[in-house]
Amino acid sequence: MKKVLLYGDSNTWGHNPVDFTQLPRTWGNVAQELLPECEITIDGECGRATLWGEGPKHGIACFRERYFVKKHDFDLIAIMLGTNDLLKQLQYEPERTAQALRQYIHETRVVYGDKTPEFLIISPIHVNDNVLKHPVFSELYSPKSVDDSKRLAEAISKMTADEGVYFMNAADYAKASDIDGVHMVEEEHEKLGIAAAAKIKEIFGL
Repeated sequence: MKKVLLYGDSNTWGHNPVDFTQLPRTWGNVAQELLPECEITIDGECGRATLWGEGPKHGIACFRERYFVKKHDFDLIAIMLGTNDLLKQLQYEPERTAQALRQYIHETRVVYGDKTPEFLIISPIHVNDNVLKHPVFSELYSPKSVDDSKRLAEAISKMTADEGVYFMNAADYAKASDIDGVHMVEEEHEKLGIAAAAKIKEIFGL
């Protein structure tokens, strides 16, 4: 049984753009259904950024606390972060987000040594222009956020190539809803889950 960690933000948790509830079936759930030979741990947190935040929202601090203090026997760690790095209060450049994700890889290699899991870094879906009209998220994101979200994949892809880890661009398979411009509806989770399952099968040679 292969063990997989999916580590991400609200689009991994399953934020429903319609009413802010948690969707009953996320892309991680879809991937699990398609991968009975894998045991998938889904760790998504609304508002989680790569290197900033409080508590479980602080991506790398939470990652260290949950997965370094007690070592786990994951075969693969998949990380999809970067959308909250685009917030107005942060506005990390895509290259900074890529370097932040590199830090997860480097620190894991130090802690786990020759038992380091494989890594799959997933560049998140794009933030679209509808976010600028949303009553809540328009206060959090800017036109620069929308533009920079489209540049994340290139920066992250270059980093993963340098590190020799796996890469996937979620925006190739799914998109944010027109409701809030940030989060996926169930149909998009389905698409991303199918693509992620295929990628995981490829990685494990299943």
